[in-house]
Amino acid sequence: MLPVISRALTPTTRARRTFALALALALGAVPVTSAVSAQPAAHAAEPAVNLQLVIKTEQPKDDPSYVECVANFLGTMSATPGVWAVCHGYLDSEEYTVTRRHSTATVTRGQLVRMLYRMAGSPTVKNLPKTSPYKDVATTDPDYPAYIWAADAGITSGWDDGLFHPDEYATRHTIAAFLYRAAGSPDGAARLRQIRRPQRAKKVVKKAEQFKTENRWAARTLGAYPEVDRDGDGAADVVDPASPLYFSDALYMLKAYGDKGLKVVGTPAVD
Repeated sequence: MLPVISRALTPTTRARRTFALALALALGAVPVTSAVSAQPAAHAAEPAVNLQLVIKTEQPKDDPSYVECVANFLGTMSATPGVWAVCHGYLDSEEYTVTRRHSTATVTRGQLVRMLYRMAGSPTVKNLPKTSPYKDVATTDPDYPAYIWAADAGITSGWDDGLFHPDEYATRHTIAAFLYRAAGSPDGAARLRQIRRPQRAKKVVKKAEQFKTENRWAARTLGAYPEVDRDGDGAADVVDPASPLYFSDALYMLKAYGDKGLKVVGTPAVD
């Protein structure tokens, strides 16, 4: 969990303005001239601004550090999904810069799992396997603990081919399934491929039926996706739920999940 700056270390007014400008530049609130690739990297580099000074990964909406982080580059406006994710520590600033500038940027399975892992408080994974159960994930991968956590938590254990596929694009079906399972599979658990311990499933269902269950729950609980005209034809886009998931849509649903007060499986208790 990232530390929060103490009142004793609060910067002066001039330092605050300097910091706010630096943070705004890092997060894309102020344009810069360097080009950015439209496809986010699977493993983003460390943020250009030390966000540890202003955020931590678990805090309520009225937490002073969260409020200050939002105010630094949005003023009195309510947090957008991207700002919400950055100020909570769920999303790296460089990833947000990419998604803000490129409305068609998509999210990978690995990035989605990483954000959910952080939403859970980045819990320590006990007895982390010394040999990866996935041939496409090395134990040296920075997100390796998050992938094992996701399997242990019953959120995803990879594909039936035995691989995790962290760099494959996620879909609306994917995020519906992940969030549904993160919430504890309220309408019945899916049967997942076992990695190293018995799964929590109570019954076996066909994948097609499980997809329907997960998507119905997501629509009922989190609501509809925002209507966006990305192609500029004057009409809201019609999105195939099996097509690559836009990063902005993923952030919208993650914030909707958080705003509902839903916890992620494995989230440590907060006093």
